[in-house]
Amino acid sequence: MTIQETYIEFLNLVNRNATNNRTNVDKPRFVMLFNNMQNKYLEWSLDKRNEDSIRDVQTVLVKDTPLVQNGLEETHTTYALPTNYFDFSNITASVTTDCCEANNILLFETKSEDVEEKLADTNTQPSFEYRESFYHFSNNSVVLYKKGFEYSKVLLTYYRYPRQVDIAGYPKLDNTLSADIDPEFDDKVVNRILLAMSKEFSAINSDANGYQLTKDRLFTI
Repeated sequence: MTIQETYIEFLNLVNRNATNNRTNVDKPRFVMLFNNMQNKYLEWSLDKRNEDSIRDVQTVLVKDTPLVQNGLEETHTTYALPTNYFDFSNITASVTTDCCEANNILLFETKSEDVEEKLADTNTQPSFEYRESFYHFSNNSVVLYKKGFEYSKVLLTYYRYPRQVDIAGYPKLDNTLSADIDPEFDDKVVNRILLAMSKEFSAINSDANGYQLTKDRLFTI
């Protein structure tokens, strides 16, 4: 579905739900609403990873992306997350010692509050022998812990932000003219997003307090 078709379908849905006919939504507001709602849809789908909805967002799954190191300490190495990172899927790493190398060691996520306790405990501290360690996220980075080895390669599989749509026909804040950028999800997902947009739009415009529906109510037909 093109962005122009998406816009027309949204206007049709809004007018179908509205108490008065000929409700109009300008293009800049439509673009803002759509981009916001597709992020909500992605979040909702990832919250329900055990359901079929996860299949619908594989378009934005980025596999085995090498991470760039941005910090090195005695107990841990820090790697920057990609700028378009939305949510986590999986992480793998290769490590080396003075004499050996190990691929795909086991990595477990931990809370930052538990790091010192795990580092001090021989049963949970990083181990080259057992090929395992732990990590946590901090400040747009992932922090991987180590003891007696160094990380040589870290690969992240993650969900990126969906491509931000736009539609021709209005001047942008930087004084350039907008251009058509189509949604990247298939029509089934776009229709779900549009339906959720129309629900939220109707709820907000019928409530002086700007009431917004929860994600579960937005995407439940």
